Amino acid sequence: MERILAVTVRAPVASFRRPIDHNYQRTLPLPPPTTLIGIAGAALGLSDRELWAPGGFARQLKVSAWMEAEPGRARDMWTVLKIKGGRIAGRSPYFRELLFYTRYVLIYGGPEEILTRLEQAFRDPAYPLSLGREDELAEVEEIALAEAELGPPRFYGTAVPLDVRQRPGIRLTLRPGAVFEPPVVERLPLAFEIDARGIRHPTDPIPISFLPLGVELEVPEIRAWRWKDRHFAWMNEVKIPPP
Repeated sequence: MERILAVTVRAPVASFRRPIDHNYQRTLPLPPPTTLIGIAGAALGLSDRELWAPGGFARQLKVSAWMEAEPGRARDMWTVLKIKGGRIAGRSPYFRELLFYTRYVLIYGGPEEILTRLEQAFRDPAYPLSLGREDELAEVEEIALAEAELGPPRFYGTAVPLDVRQRPGIRLTLRPGAVFEPPVVERLPLAFEIDARGIRHPTDPIPISFLPLGVELEVPEIRAWRWKDRHFAWMNEVKIPPP
């Protein structure tokens, strides 16, 4: 059994920019590990330096998430103003992909005292909670301290800490009524280091596969946990042998 904190959230708009995108900023379908930890830090009222301190709070949390329903998608055009000498020197348009009417279950694991503290923080967060940018606010619907049990490694609508395209022995099943959609795979950081100027630098990058709701993948190499008939893996608990 594994002690977990499950937080169900919803938001009218969300976005999680894929790291290599610039002029066309696509979104990941789920919040990545650093976003999940950042949401917890906002609830607790921790600064970046406190949150990502070596051996600190962020290093003790395990994180995962799954989507409850398929969100809507849209593109929004933004314009960046380039300032030089106190004047507008140019305009640079870019497109940003958005998710609408999102509903996620955010899952946290770690020491009991941290999960208890975090449960209280989500009930009365120190700072507003957002799914992506600061103006993309999220509403907490339900909070539960619960027990997850080991289950079969069959995943959908969640993320696993490897590149499923490179693994042998992975079996795919199309769920009833679904249209095939390939997983989104990105190499993402698991943490940040904060320099003397307060600037964040990503560390510990690994490949993470974000699985659509309509496709169920059996990944034998991953330890799976089950809660409420859904299976998940810790995104930042990496114990996967090389392919």
